[in-house]
Amino acid sequence: MNTTTPPRYTTPALLITAGGRIRCVQCQAMSKRTKQQCRAPATKGKTKCKYHGGKSTGPKTEAGRKRCGAAQLVHGQETREIRSERRIKTAELQKLETIGRSIGLFTGPKTPGPKSKLR
Repeated sequence: MNTTTPPRYTTPALLITAGGRIRCVQCQAMSKRTKQQCRAPATKGKTKCKYHGGKSTGPKTEAGRKRCGAAQLVHGQETREIRSERRIKTAELQKLETIGRSIGLFTGPKTPGPKSKLR
């Protein structure tokens, strides 16, 4: 009995258009709503169509890379600014906990979680 699982990603499906004269790779983007694969042809040399990021080449210059990195990125419900504020407050709380333990104010196990890199 074969117990190996099939590979998660298979080779891209070929799309045959223009009455069979043109063969191209089908876009690999999946719809979140319908769970169906995009039926558009992928951009040449890519696995996505022009609507799903096939035309994107990313920032080319160093200034462009910095601008993208400094952009107001929102991931979920938080921005980079909110994350940095939380990181600073967590570091302050860890310092206060260390001071409280040194003077005997706190006892028991330390607060679980990642340790702050801000010292």
